[in-house]
Amino acid sequence: MSKTPVDIWYTRCGGATASTLAIQKGWLAAEFDPAEVTLHSLRDSNERSVRESHYDHSITSMFREGGNIPPIWARARGADTVVLGITWVDEFQSVVVCADSAIRELSQLKGKRLAMPKYVGSTIDFQRGANFHGFANALSLVGLGRDDVEFVDVIIDRAAGDSPGPSGSAELAALATGRVDAVFLRQASGYKLAQDRQPHLRELIRLTDVPDPFKRINNGTPRPVTVHRQFLDSHPDLVVRYLSVLLRASDWAVANPDGAIAAIAEEDAKVGAAITAATFPKLATSLRPRLTADYVAGLEAQKNFLRDWGFLAADFDIQDWIVEGPLAEAERLVARAIAAE
Repeated sequence: MSKTPVDIWYTRCGGATASTLAIQKGWLAAEFDPAEVTLHSLRDSNERSVRESHYDHSITSMFREGGNIPPIWARARGADTVVLGITWVDEFQSVVVCADSAIRELSQLKGKRLAMPKYVGSTIDFQRGANFHGFANALSLVGLGRDDVEFVDVIIDRAAGDSPGPSGSAELAALATGRVDAVFLRQASGYKLAQDRQPHLRELIRLTDVPDPFKRINNGTPRPVTVHRQFLDSHPDLVVRYLSVLLRASDWAVANPDGAIAAIAEEDAKVGAAITAATFPKLATSLRPRLTADYVAGLEAQKNFLRDWGFLAADFDIQDWIVEGPLAEAERLVARAIAAE
């Protein structure tokens, strides 16, 4: 009597993930025989409650690779997930003012109004968390903190659809009308907005270029790979094989940097390969999941920031969230496969 195939759901966000390559190139589908595993793409579901698992991790058979705020938020609310691996993909992050502004340097943001998006209808307002952290990182470079500035809410109604829209567009509109004095931009969409409005904007700081990696921590950096503990306990072999596909995809990216940029650019036809390359300056060498001490420390720093700024329902121990065994076994599985070639 044949067994019923195991359902595996997968989701990724931000595009710049090994999962994106594995899905686009068909490597994930090739790894699992349909008789043993049925793969489901979360973003292809017609049910919003299913798609919302990308944020609340409600589907126990789901692998997620992407921005860290939703999985941290879900874990703090009690989702029994585990972190299987972490990547560190630096992305475009910038603080801008109007080109004719009297503000010429970061220290002059003291007492000024900083745009803060507030998404109505979001399961978790990760864009707001990302903007808070971006500004906090920038301000800390000149000894300023949250009490030294005024955060001005820019309301964005997300209730009508699933997409939060281009990061920074509403905030730049507020900047243009004089409601705020500075805007934080990030991701490829933010980079494109900055380029499109270049004559009208002045960049105060590009956090992407700051040497201290902890000043570059945000929703997209670092990015965890997560799954429910229940699924790991029930199907450890499938978890290892899933991770092995991500490892092979990241190896391919190192060997094919232009191909990796092109593949990631396909996730958003509006930006193209040139903007993708500018957004993620070290993309090809950054997609390999790891559990190194510095990556874990970065994830903990982000968790602590979200806790301290009121985004989490409760605190939790980051070490209890990390499970190292599956990634180590996946590394051995890939090494054996390479040796056998």
